[in-house]
Amino acid sequence: MRTKSITIKDVAKKAGVSIATVSRYMNNPSSVKGKNRVKLEQIVKDLNYKPLLYARRLAGGKMNTYGLIIPGYEDIFYSFYALETIRGVAAALNKRGVDLHLHIAGSKDSYNSSLVEGIIFADVIENMEQLRRLARENVPIVVINKKIEDIDVSYVAIDNFKGGYDATEFLIQHGHRDIVHLAGDLRVQCAMERLEGYKAALAKAGLPYKEELVKIINFSDRETRIALEEMFELRKFPSSIFCCSDKVAREVLIFAEEKGIKIPDDLSIIGFDDNQLMSYGHYMLTTVRQPLIEMAEEGVKMLMEIVNGKMKKKCGVMLKPEVIVRDTVSFYKKS
Repeated sequence: MRTKSITIKDVAKKAGVSIATVSRYMNNPSSVKGKNRVKLEQIVKDLNYKPLLYARRLAGGKMNTYGLIIPGYEDIFYSFYALETIRGVAAALNKRGVDLHLHIAGSKDSYNSSLVEGIIFADVIENMEQLRRLARENVPIVVINKKIEDIDVSYVAIDNFKGGYDATEFLIQHGHRDIVHLAGDLRVQCAMERLEGYKAALAKAGLPYKEELVKIINFSDRETRIALEEMFELRKFPSSIFCCSDKVAREVLIFAEEKGIKIPDDLSIIGFDDNQLMSYGHYMLTTVRQPLIEMAEEGVKMLMEIVNGKMKKKCGVMLKPEVIVRDTVSFYKKS
């Protein structure tokens, strides 16, 4: 037999107070003084009363839940970026006693903002209209991993231009001139900015930009393999490769081992992410660390300030990446 759910009326009746008093207590216990607060604390505990989220929303109370919207791209749950972002946001919210509502954005804008007090967008790829719609609804929003300039929302992003520049400059400083860039999906801001950083580092060093050295592989292992096979067959293998992600760099390392290409003697590789799985083993990958956990923490902190009315104006924060030197880049001496 199904047990009858405890309602706010049941609590009010047992405590001998009004429904409004119970509502005030549930939203902010300190707003109810003296004996009534002590009485309500005990009765709520005895009855195991938990108000419905929608009821609390309608009563003007806090739901204590933030949303995290991630674009639903291919292999999302194999993505270092996605997993680190979810982990970082969840940990930051848990530390503050806030629940997480995770949503994978699809082709339809079906997100119900009444479920949450505020929303973190983990990048915006093909769901820009969803962001615009929720911004028009005045939902507290923070976008992470993307700099937003044309919508009145705050953001926390990583300086991907600097990351691309520093990675390329590091290879140039090690004597490399023939540098291939395996670029990500250029619809994504981070991929485009890493490419622009690559171009800028070449220009600063007085090196020509060659379109044939840039392969758009869309963060895909399969497309990475195709690009590598083409270079190998044409005997135009470079001395170094700047990869758009550590996952792509891993595919290059596998390909090199299959073909007998020695790392780093024959080929130097630098990745982007600092996936800890690539920091030990046969090859310890030189890479660019992007501070994903710090970005998630800053995003949660910023959203909480917006929700609590402490931040009134749009705010933008840029975090700096860092080159992490390991074993896959060597000084290149042209024979």
